Amino acid sequence: MVDWSQLPERLLFMIAVRLCSVVDLFRFRSICRSWRSSVSGNEDPFPRRPLIELDPLVAKFSIDQAGNEQISGLDRGAFLSRAAFFRVALSSSSSSSSKSWLIKSDTDLRSGRLRLLNPLSRKLLPRNFHSLDLLQFTVSEIQESYAIGDFRTRKTFPGFKRVVLVSVPGGDPRIVGIGLDGKIRYWNGEIWTRVVVGGGDDEMGKFYDITVHKGLTYALDSKGVVWRISSSLSFLKFGPLLDESIITNNSCCRDKSFVECCGELYIVDRLLEEKPRERFNLDGHVPHVRCFAYVLHDDVENVICHRSDLESTDLNSPKTVGFKVYKMDEELGKWVEVNSLGDNAFLVATDCGFSVLANEFYGCLENSIYFTDKECEILVFKLDDGSITRITTPEQSCFQVFLPSFPGHGSCSASIHLYNMDSALGI
Repeated sequence: MVDWSQLPERLLFMIAVRLCSVVDLFRFRSICRSWRSSVSGNEDPFPRRPLIELDPLVAKFSIDQAGNEQISGLDRGAFLSRAAFFRVALSSSSSSSSKSWLIKSDTDLRSGRLRLLNPLSRKLLPRNFHSLDLLQFTVSEIQESYAIGDFRTRKTFPGFKRVVLVSVPGGDPRIVGIGLDGKIRYWNGEIWTRVVVGGGDDEMGKFYDITVHKGLTYALDSKGVVWRISSSLSFLKFGPLLDESIITNNSCCRDKSFVECCGELYIVDRLLEEKPRERFNLDGHVPHVRCFAYVLHDDVENVICHRSDLESTDLNSPKTVGFKVYKMDEELGKWVEVNSLGDNAFLVATDCGFSVLANEFYGCLENSIYFTDKECEILVFKLDDGSITRITTPEQSCFQVFLPSFPGHGSCSASIHLYNMDSALGI
């Protein structure tokens, strides 16, 4: 019988550097003493990524009762925040079930430990859970996402709809994002810089989404045009325009995003209620509240992108009433509506969109779209009948995919501790 603990240290290191994530590395090191020592110290194949500071990012404006705005200075302390989605399953030695759960986490800047997040936003989950033992569970990373974070509040900065890292040959990845104003900007190392295409900044209107698919960067504009973006930030039209009736139909508001499924790129069209909810006010005057407006500071001007007053509360946020899904038909040369996602489920999070095989996760509904309206609640849209189900209790089977209940462990930790054979190691 082969004694795997006696494998040469150099060979073990070569295996370790081919692992997919730091979680897999911790599982590798938990096998035995020789495996752990093969990737210790300075030879760690997963060094912590350098912190990318984006300073300054926004300016704050105070707003008085009369509606006058006064700048109160630039808000310093922004950084690139990475989160990841993980598939968590009982190890084969513990269970014969192939079902899994889906969790999302980022890294706390102070402790360095992973924190559990709401899977469809970046809201922190409550801190009332136990630890996750990697000897009993298999944890594998399946998707990553990026956002702009705040050093002080540990929350996501308002101002960007989507942020991606674009590969640059022979250089560091470039941070590119779409602001709430629909403009594309990149970080040049000192300031956010607008991307100007063709004859001017407004040639393509606003952008809905940006994604990296098979190493290439794509952006979707408000006119229904998909653009391929090169590493030098040049734009090339990709494929035909979405059906004009889809773009010009004013029966309801719309918001579009990319989702990758089975190696192909889909467009998910979110349908929003036509009439926004009324804003609460006092006799038509500006409410007597202390509020701020976050302003995106770039190389052109300061653009107000978010107000932290009653105007930006959930009372005025349009509610999702449905979805339509489109896929490129290369033979017909056009985008066609998809009536079924098959065995797949789409996840439309605030920071990315991707798909999973529903039968691999507990309670996950096939041919459905999981999404959030308020960043704190989870909903599911069934493509077959157009119904929307809102999570109300943890017992709802269709949401078990996001609510792990590990035997003997309660729930998964909101500040995950990854345990090795002989010690608890925090990431």
